[in-house]
Amino acid sequence: MLLDSRIFLDVVVNASFVLTSASFLLLSALFGDALITRFDLKTFLKALGFGLLGLSSIFNLSLGMPVGLLLILFGFILDPFSKLRPLMPLPIVFLLFLNGHILLFVLGLLITLAVFQLAYTTSHRDLMPLGIGFTLLSIGEYFYHLKGIEHLSQLSLAGSFLYLFASLIFLGWLWSYMGIRFFKVKFKAEEHLPSKLPPRG
Repeated sequence: MLLDSRIFLDVVVNASFVLTSASFLLLSALFGDALITRFDLKTFLKALGFGLLGLSSIFNLSLGMPVGLLLILFGFILDPFSKLRPLMPLPIVFLLFLNGHILLFVLGLLITLAVFQLAYTTSHRDLMPLGIGFTLLSIGEYFYHLKGIEHLSQLSLAGSFLYLFASLIFLGWLWSYMGIRFFKVKFKAEEHLPSKLPPRG
């Protein structure tokens, strides 16, 4: 029974790692694709940030995660409808005084706040899954932080589950956007098709 539990946990940890890395890189590609038609600073920061998160997950880059989250945060705060611009210096202060999982937890919460604020201010409810994903990611980082506390170290395993759920939400959000994009392209293509076949000569 103990062996089965250990195998199950190993599967969860590995699945969490693979899906998290894939979701970050695919989200980077999604935002990067939006830059093809028009360059936009906030979109560029999100693409770069998610790319850094993906590479950091794969290659275990210690600075990549906080920098990636910081870039994503700035990408949302720079939105014209964001009301959090006065808070822009705050994450830099956190970088100076916090580190490790607790820093990622705080940055993740700030991104969650920025996403939900935009979702409600602009009525873009399609941003809600992204906010929920970052909420799970943040809580996961807090559980990872507990690994360094002797009596709570076992709770750190919950971090992998939360990252797994977060990555599934990110992938679902990505899939919905890809579907919308596909139908838009298809609709535009159909608009250019003749409504009737040309008469035969």
